[in-house]
Amino acid sequence: MKIRKNIPLSKYTTFRIGGPAKYFCEAKTIEELKEGLKFAKDNDLQVFILGGGSNLLISDKGFDGLVIKIQNSKFKIQNSNIEAGAGISLGRILNESTERGFAGLEWAVGIPGTLGGAIRGNAGAFNGCMGDIVKSVTAIDIKTGKTKKFSNRKC
Repeated sequence: MKIRKNIPLSKYTTFRIGGPAKYFCEAKTIEELKEGLKFAKDNDLQVFILGGGSNLLISDKGFDGLVIKIQNSKFKIQNSNIEAGAGISLGRILNESTERGFAGLEWAVGIPGTLGGAIRGNAGAFNGCMGDIVKSVTAIDIKTGKTKKFSNRKC
């Protein structure tokens, strides 16, 4: 994984505003995410996790730390369950589920951003929300770098 310096964040937000990140990297796997978190810890940097950049305002001053752009967009479908990375767009998950005749995510039509952001913010509309359909979430503790699985109830 490559960690770059002084990357304009305006390229990564839907509003196309924002100054530079002192450090920036893209994490396509959990291992790369952990590598970025270790770099931040080793260099005493604040961390900002960036998904799709929708509905996000970033100061023209930028971010004086490490921005980690989540790019893990792999997914698999088993029976009627979808397991997906936080970086996949919510729209793609919606398309994949409707192609297979799954119900329950129709309320998400038109909601921008990534699955990770939708789960983090419990996105919802039209009497539905992520909390109604997510069974579990695997998360990484930013401070320790350890993964932990949370049930829907724990989320």
